[in-house]
Amino acid sequence: MKSNTILVVDDEQAVTTLLSEVLKKAGYAASVANDGFKAIAACKVRTPDAIILDLHMPLMGGMEVYNRLKADDKTSVIPIIFLAARDKPLPTFTGDASNEDIIFKPAEANELLSRVKAVLKEKALRDELRRKETQLKELSLTDTLTELKSARYLDEFMQIGIRQAKRYSVPFSLVIMEIDHHQQLLKTGQANFDTVVSQVAQLVAKQMRESDIVVRTNTAEFTVVLTCTTKEGAIEVAERLRTSVATSLFAVGAESQAVTVSVGICQFAKHMDDEGKLLMSHGRAAVDHAHSSGGNMTLMAE
Repeated sequence: MKSNTILVVDDEQAVTTLLSEVLKKAGYAASVANDGFKAIAACKVRTPDAIILDLHMPLMGGMEVYNRLKADDKTSVIPIIFLAARDKPLPTFTGDASNEDIIFKPAEANELLSRVKAVLKEKALRDELRRKETQLKELSLTDTLTELKSARYLDEFMQIGIRQAKRYSVPFSLVIMEIDHHQQLLKTGQANFDTVVSQVAQLVAKQMRESDIVVRTNTAEFTVVLTCTTKEGAIEVAERLRTSVATSLFAVGAESQAVTVSVGICQFAKHMDDEGKLLMSHGRAAVDHAHSSGGNMTLMAE
């Protein structure tokens, strides 16, 4: 496993030597810089995981180094632990600098390592949060017609759900529904087709729990992911959705359109893959069987 890199910045070589040795013995990779200019240059060459920064240096003091690092996107997120001399006045801390850690010289090894461990843990949590936010921005794309979640989002959601199902032995089910005779509906015009599909989507979405998601996975197909739902519960949901569609009329201009759906249910089993491909395949096979049997029915994939 790669060691975290800590940059020690102090104009006193004895201090940088001592602190870097303490860090190395604790399993960290340590590098040193004896003035602020070298510290900034070192960060541009290789971004450290944390910096121990002396506040009282000639030419460029610790606060100026701090402000320059925070002004650069590449180095702005590096956690910093300030080193301060007890006999010298502290600078005025403003903004985020007031939240940074301070160790007074001479630094005790245990205190130093404790502070380093704490800031690295906090950094790891922030990094993970940023990664998740980036993933969610990419994955929380919605289908422009129905405003449901996209198939891309479904892939990620299913992998998380399947991992939980395997780890905690909780049920995880899919309900796949497709509008019967949708090719004939499409022949009446794209605008009419889109109107019906959008209204069916809204009808389905408003009946689901917050923990479930509804995704438009094909032209006239919707997939409902049911977390922590037994087979019996999935059948109940599927039948409720099928019935609600069959007993509704959908406005198409000045007219009303009746449609039905074929529904397939599949529950995750341990022999299935972690991506949910087999789960989707079995569910769609049940939908196809329902279509070929006349439509407007719910079938359970075995």
